[in-house]
Amino acid sequence: MVRSLNGGERFRPDCRRPTRTLKHLFQEAGLPPWQRQNLPLLYLEEILVVVPGIGVACDFQASGDEMGLVITWWPG
Repeated sequence: MVRSLNGGERFRPDCRRPTRTLKHLFQEAGLPPWQRQNLPLLYLEEILVVVPGIGVACDFQASGDEMGLVITWWPG
C-alpha cells in the first residue's frame, strides 16, 4: 500500500540503531519540509517498509546472499 506522510511515523532503516521518527531521519538526510509531504511511503499491511530518500526497513532488507528488489523514486 502507498500512503502519504501523516506525522509521527517511526522507521528503522539501520539494524544497529533504534527506531526513530521520520522527522528526525528527514532532517538528518537534509530533506526540506516542503518535499516530505509528497513522498510515497510504502507499507506492507500496517508496517512502514520503504521511505524514499531514507531506505528500506531493517527487517525487510535482503542480505548479501538473498534476492531482493531495488525500489527507485524519481520526484517530479
